[in-house]
Amino acid sequence: MKRRAVALPSCCLCVLVALGCEPRDPTPAGRGARIFQRTCAPCHGADGRGSVRAALIKPPRDLTNVEFQAQMSNEQLRHSIRVGRGQMPAFGGLMADDEIADVIAFLRTLVPPGSLPPSVVAAPGAVAAPSAAPLVSPATAQGSP
Repeated sequence: MKRRAVALPSCCLCVLVALGCEPRDPTPAGRGARIFQRTCAPCHGADGRGSVRAALIKPPRDLTNVEFQAQMSNEQLRHSIRVGRGQMPAFGGLMADDEIADVIAFLRTLVPPGSLPPSVVAAPGAVAAPSAAPLVSPATAQGSP
């Protein structure tokens, strides 16, 4: 008995392939999520909360912590990703500047909307204004007109 090869029309093949694929989010946060899953999730976890790893002295930072994110400007996050910080290695040689910006855009989605001051998330390269009021000594404050 001979078998015949059955050729599928190319349009059917495209439909079969398309059904198995999810559309990619083209936004900076969407691109950043894919980079985060590939590069950062092994330590910080898929959800950004930091997973315990035997090789690390302490658990990685919980990136969903609102207080942490409120303290860190985009530029400070960019610097930490590029050159490393503490037990976190540098990723500047592995990621282009636009990829780092996309990861930062994704990181900002890990906290509830509206929980960060606008100065922190205003622009991708913006440096956040200090969250605390400037320090003024009591003597200076009393001597003010």
